[in-house]
Amino acid sequence: MALRQRLRARAQSRGPIRVGLVGAGQMGAGFISQTERMEGMRVVATADVVPGRAEEAYRESGVPAEAIVFLDADPERASELIANGKRIATTDADFLVQIAALDVILECTGIPDVGAHICYAAIQNGKDIVNMNVEADATVGYVLAHMAAARGVMYSLVAGDEPGSIKELYDFADALGFEVVYVGKGKNNPLDRSATPDQLQEAARRQRMNPKMLASFVDGTKTMVEMTSIGNGIGFAPEVTGGRGPHCAVKDLPMVFVPKEAGGIFEGIRAVDFAIGDVAPGVFVTITTDQPKVIRDLRYLRLLGHPHRDYWVLYRPYHLANLEAPLTVAKVVLDREETLATHQPPVAETVAYAKRDLQPGDVIDALGGYTVYGMIEKAHKAREHGEVPLGLVVGGVITRPVKAHHPIHYDEIALNTDQRIYQLRREQDRLLGYDHV
Repeated sequence: MALRQRLRARAQSRGPIRVGLVGAGQMGAGFISQTERMEGMRVVATADVVPGRAEEAYRESGVPAEAIVFLDADPERASELIANGKRIATTDADFLVQIAALDVILECTGIPDVGAHICYAAIQNGKDIVNMNVEADATVGYVLAHMAAARGVMYSLVAGDEPGSIKELYDFADALGFEVVYVGKGKNNPLDRSATPDQLQEAARRQRMNPKMLASFVDGTKTMVEMTSIGNGIGFAPEVTGGRGPHCAVKDLPMVFVPKEAGGIFEGIRAVDFAIGDVAPGVFVTITTDQPKVIRDLRYLRLLGHPHRDYWVLYRPYHLANLEAPLTVAKVVLDREETLATHQPPVAETVAYAKRDLQPGDVIDALGGYTVYGMIEKAHKAREHGEVPLGLVVGGVITRPVKAHHPIHYDEIALNTDQRIYQLRREQDRLLGYDHV
């Protein structure tokens, strides 16, 4: 039975899947609008810290104003309103995750500590959690997946974001018995590690984006955390700090994302990386096989491949981000299946690097801001060198000078230990048997 038919049947028998959304910005609002055109799924409660933003996202998606009710307390009352066809708008995400009528929570803020807190709170309240916040997942995804499993609920990243889209290609190839040797994505923007929101104000205005979000794309942070999440989910680490990130056209992927012995850029196999060029906004995996008949068939089928070696690339030229995310929500609720999560010890880390010279007393601002950017690193190397995961540094105070484009170490910053993401990271390190710095 097709997914649409299954969702329709679900709606007819039990009502639509009832989603609680945290974060009604660009991604969250798009999710609401997409589900309003679907059968069997509705966002029935939305939390955003900015007053009025949740209501605005509902209205933009076509929800009648009379159906929207603002509420910041009383979960039982919220459940009653939802049962009567109303949509809840709130500024309190902690209240939202307590609403019994919700089937699943979607975290969509992009702020590491907020994402970690919402995922944790949802799990503690016995709710399935679908996480669009790769910044949080790259830092504490392993412990969140562990906690969810212990509570008998689901934790998953989403289809449509690059890590989830790569995982779908990986699962396809892996199920067919191909060896997946590399995975990657195209980077959408020119790479400028020093980019700030001020420099990108006009470009952000044209694209109707938050300048900080655009800065996190341009400075590479978003690419780094995305590669960290997929790398940890399948056990693929970067070969070098920050990834190799070659300029590469789609047609050249089978000659570039292969071992050096085949003319490519990699020393070994099972690595994650990214490409700059017309690969964006697509994702890809490099595969190989030693079966002679399969090799002949792949050449006959004209799969994008190396002209002289047995390497081929499965390439998907798009990812639809929040617009595809409902597919993961449906899989989680209907089938108890995740799109991507980390169940093995992490092999990759996104480390915080100074965007400019930092001096004692400097406070680290938001990702996509003025002080730090992310760089992917082998997890064991980051740990051995005492480099701080990017998701932990926001709100931290620099205690020793850090030069621009150098990693921040634990002995150079006083972290905000009250943050949920810090506490979860300590628990993650404990589970993994690592000494906490």
